[in-house]
Amino acid sequence: MARILVLLALCANGVADAALIGSPEFVHRSVPGAPAGHVVNGMSIDFDGQLFGQQLVVTLTQGTIYQDVFGTETPPSPALFPIFPSLAADTFVAIGGYDSVTSRPVIVIGGTTELGVNGPKKFDNVGINITWAPAPGVVVNGGRDFPIAQITLSNDARGSWHYFGNAGGTGVVTSGCISGGGFNLCPEPASLLLAGFGAIAAALRPTRRE
Repeated sequence: MARILVLLALCANGVADAALIGSPEFVHRSVPGAPAGHVVNGMSIDFDGQLFGQQLVVTLTQGTIYQDVFGTETPPSPALFPIFPSLAADTFVAIGGYDSVTSRPVIVIGGTTELGVNGPKKFDNVGINITWAPAPGVVVNGGRDFPIAQITLSNDARGSWHYFGNAGGTGVVTSGCISGGGFNLCPEPASLLLAGFGAIAAALRPTRRE
């Protein structure tokens, strides 16, 4: 049993080492202009090689996605924040920053093609289905804690999310859960399998008697 667990762990590590782009990470951003009762989720990735297209699907079973009346699908201008503070909490996709100054130019291509729920594009207060990439002529090689989106949800939001990222020609798909307005990574089947084997091994281990 111990050998099986070691082999499974080595296989999992080998797959992770081969990837050029990691699973997205989420942070709750503190934005002064955020509307009450909402959670501002910053989405970032670590990657090597050249960054290509990114895809995201957000499906809610409860709650809403905040879409500022003055916002668009891409990062807002920070020059407008003093006039429209809530704009800083808008929902958008990005290439490297949470406003139009820090983000590289972005092109929105359409709906997703790699997540089993192909387009059409959707980007409103009930769901997201979108593909975006660095604008033509923009080359981004490698990044750490690299912002790719901000999604602001009501604090009662529940549902799921699916992400496809491509860097260096290698694509990675990650899925997760949404609860309390926050994004979470759900355990993958391989992780659940490892945990299951661990539980079985523990149960079969002889009880030591004093």
